[in-house]
Amino acid sequence: MKPIAFVGAAFSIGGAATGSRLGCTFYRHNGQNKPKTALWHRTIWQKSNNLQVYPKGIARIRQSCQQLAHHVQHLRQGYFPVVIGGDHSCAIGTWSGMTQGKPAIGLLWIDAHFDSHTPATSLSKRIHGMPLAVLLGQGDKQLMLQQRAVIDRRYTVVFGVRSYETGEPELMQHLKVRYYTMLEIKQRGLNICLREAWHYVAACPQGFGVSLDLDGIDPSFAPAVSVPEPNGLYFPTLLKTLKLLPKRKLKAIEIVEFNPYCKGNRRTLAVLSALIRNLVPASKKHRVF
Repeated sequence: MKPIAFVGAAFSIGGAATGSRLGCTFYRHNGQNKPKTALWHRTIWQKSNNLQVYPKGIARIRQSCQQLAHHVQHLRQGYFPVVIGGDHSCAIGTWSGMTQGKPAIGLLWIDAHFDSHTPATSLSKRIHGMPLAVLLGQGDKQLMLQQRAVIDRRYTVVFGVRSYETGEPELMQHLKVRYYTMLEIKQRGLNICLREAWHYVAACPQGFGVSLDLDGIDPSFAPAVSVPEPNGLYFPTLLKTLKLLPKRKLKAIEIVEFNPYCKGNRRTLAVLSALIRNLVPASKKHRVF
């Protein structure tokens, strides 16, 4: 397997709290049992940490995402990219970089929210609520780094959603994107649903990625996030299932929205560290972190 390369996405402009931009550096300096095969490639800092709502934040978010996409594209041939965010708008850069000059890939989006607003449906106008729509080729084209969908809707799944507004499930249904609400997960079982979702995205011929917002996990395990939502994914079962799933077609991961300024940051850091250890494929090549 490829060696692991970390990229920090110190983003917060499009989010709900400025502290999310420091999640990547907090992990870098305090993360537990980091992979010994990992290289910390770079941290990309947005030029401002002032929160801005659409459309004011577009130019800086686009610029930051272009930088992130450039580095992910550079790494993807020789490394397994792991992006640590930041608010979830960084996903526009991560997955655009993974698919620049290549076909669209599948994506497992683990999140308490759909993040599929468009400017027409968003009440908050925060851009961290729009990235999945952008990656699917919807919404404001100024936020699209490629003028196409960069993830394949036929192999895209939203998992763990439990908080959303009018317009988001309707868009998913229109695009025929599979999603699992927490109600379905609790009724059918987390292990069963996650295995099903994983095989759904892994069926993509070009491979797939995982984008995980820590607010998808129940706040009793991961409280230090910018937008916590109760009644989330039960972390021990999530971790155990992820550990056992096949990683052969997994191309990259990103984990976002860790806010070290929030209460319970050490508990959340332990969750973040455990997710990385159990999601990234093993590598035999040793690098400097």
